[in-house]
Amino acid sequence: MNPITPSRRSFLKTSAAIGASAFILPFATRAFPQGKGESFVSNFLRIDRDGGIVIVTPVAEVGQGTSTALPMILAEALDADWTKVRFELASVGKEYGNPTLGGIQLTGASTGVSAFHDPLQNAGAVARTMLILAAAKVWNVSPEACSTQNGRVLLGNTNKILTYGELASAAAEQPVPKVVAPVASSKNRFVGNPIPRLDIPGKVNGSATFAVDVRLPGMLYATVAACPTFGGKLLRDTRSEVLKQKGVRGVVDLPSAVAVVADRWWIARRSLDSLGAEWAPGQNDHVNDESISAQLWGDLKSKDGVVVKTAGTPDAALRTSQTVITAQYEVPFLAHATMEPMSCVARVDAASCDVWVGSQLPDKARAVAAELTGLPETSVKIHTLIAGGGFGRRQEADFVAQAVLVAKSFPGQPVKLIWSREEDIQHDFYRPAGVSELTAGVTGRDVLAFKHKQASQTILPRMYPAFMQSFDSVVTDAIFAFYDFPNQEARWVRSETHVPAGMWRSVGASQTVFAIESFIDEIAAKTGEDPYQFRRDRLRANAKALKVLDRLAEISGYKNHAGGSRAIGLGISHKNLDCLVAQAAEVSLEGGRVVVHKIWTVADPGQIINPDTARAQLEGAAIWGLSAALYGKISIGQGRVQESNFDTYQVVRLADTPTFVTELLLSGGPFEGIGEGGAPNVAPAVCNALFRLTGKRIRRLPIAEQFA
Repeated sequence: MNPITPSRRSFLKTSAAIGASAFILPFATRAFPQGKGESFVSNFLRIDRDGGIVIVTPVAEVGQGTSTALPMILAEALDADWTKVRFELASVGKEYGNPTLGGIQLTGASTGVSAFHDPLQNAGAVARTMLILAAAKVWNVSPEACSTQNGRVLLGNTNKILTYGELASAAAEQPVPKVVAPVASSKNRFVGNPIPRLDIPGKVNGSATFAVDVRLPGMLYATVAACPTFGGKLLRDTRSEVLKQKGVRGVVDLPSAVAVVADRWWIARRSLDSLGAEWAPGQNDHVNDESISAQLWGDLKSKDGVVVKTAGTPDAALRTSQTVITAQYEVPFLAHATMEPMSCVARVDAASCDVWVGSQLPDKARAVAAELTGLPETSVKIHTLIAGGGFGRRQEADFVAQAVLVAKSFPGQPVKLIWSREEDIQHDFYRPAGVSELTAGVTGRDVLAFKHKQASQTILPRMYPAFMQSFDSVVTDAIFAFYDFPNQEARWVRSETHVPAGMWRSVGASQTVFAIESFIDEIAAKTGEDPYQFRRDRLRANAKALKVLDRLAEISGYKNHAGGSRAIGLGISHKNLDCLVAQAAEVSLEGGRVVVHKIWTVADPGQIINPDTARAQLEGAAIWGLSAALYGKISIGQGRVQESNFDTYQVVRLADTPTFVTELLLSGGPFEGIGEGGAPNVAPAVCNALFRLTGKRIRRLPIAEQFA
């Protein structure tokens, strides 16, 4: 079967041809341990006879740019000709497990580069050595007489040159070196430079294929409607009439949902609208925003929860403080609203199952397909595609399960399942709602005690139960302020709702940092200090943070800002696995509407691969955080989501997008993630600016509701 649309098809045809005549590196490199043995495998590279290089990236491409950054690492170590480099997304395999996330083949937590830098660098260095060995054998010289340059092996000062393509077959026969030193960074041609992204041309000219674009011979199309109240059941519908419609091929019952299958998607969608599905009242029909908020606050007040982290004796320090300051903050559920709604293609027969999907967790997609079909996982093939946004949503396999179940009803025929935008907004796995109470004990200018208590529902027990501790480290990310407070405590209370919760870009830090960085400004206001100087005085032991904060103040003109109709607010945070980020926002009010004119970002991720991609990640995260801060809210009424599309779930549009100034300070050391850290500080920075401008303190998001 030739499964893919023209551009992608051509790409895979080329790749297949390469595979037949390629130097497919046979070596194993250390990626992560498998059981007790010393079997460590990795296969990230193919070189064809024409010198074309396919670098296989184990990280899903959801718009973050790792399909360029990871090949840059390998190509650097290989000393490759970049014009010959292409990328290919890995299918499912243990060799592609994320070593920083327990070996799960998971794209998340901003770990793409940090997790795979060393394996890819080693793969490139080993391949380069084997190519040199092959050339030395051809020329009958010692390997030390050879060098490489831009995809070629050169012999000393002679004119003898062999291209990597010419050496591919011979190189595959060479012994695999055990240890190869990486290329010195001073000689970098790719790493650290703004290399244009490999995935962009196809996305611009339309040739890139997402799951929603896949075309297969004989393919059917399906769309789905789930019970509006989570977990409810279908009572009745008019399927007998719908099945009479031209082009409709079937109606398939799914858990808490129903799908219509047709020859065309729009026929399926139109028929679904006329299906007249009626759903059984559920036990959660009475739940709404008010009841959820009351539950969260009630649990926060009545339950002790668990200590996430503590230092010193905060309770004792609080009792002896001259002044006690307390403030409460609240944030709502949030959806992902990926550019490409949930889409998946599946084909099932008695012996095999094929799934075409853009997934951040392809091994879970394979496991789900195997379970639903009764096939062994080895009979399930995941065709990994680029995805139109992830943000954690594509760690879920609910839409994959639906596609596979529908495809089971049409054996041998591929079925493409596409959710409508409305379905996507109303049946997401949402960033949990949450509440926080912060308390500070202050004597003079000294913050003697700092306490942060948060209540929210969990994510880890459902998604990754093995990682659950006494607390959920995802929803409590960055809950412990990183200031030099001598006595501090962070505590978390578990408070479950019926609303499904899942990973969301920056997850818990989007709540905890909003509360902490807003509260820092509140303390500064109470003690009569400037918010920037207040932060600086409490970060003196953190040279890295001081450097970032000082640079932010410098480039934003914070100290000399004219004020008037505009104001600047600040925020700084260092969340788990992501880089240290400080941000400033300049805001004004125009006709009662909040306008964010400019966002400055200074980040220190230690090292970077591609500065353009790194800045884009930070700015994209800032827009993400700004959308959530200004407008983001999923409302619950009668147990169901009230928003349904971008007219009711607003995001920042082009006209609302501020100007960005983004700087990277590279202090060296280990790679830190860049994908999420640009989001959490935006809300407190904007709220802090609004306080300076209006005197009004925003403690509940979204901001736009407070100025309506």
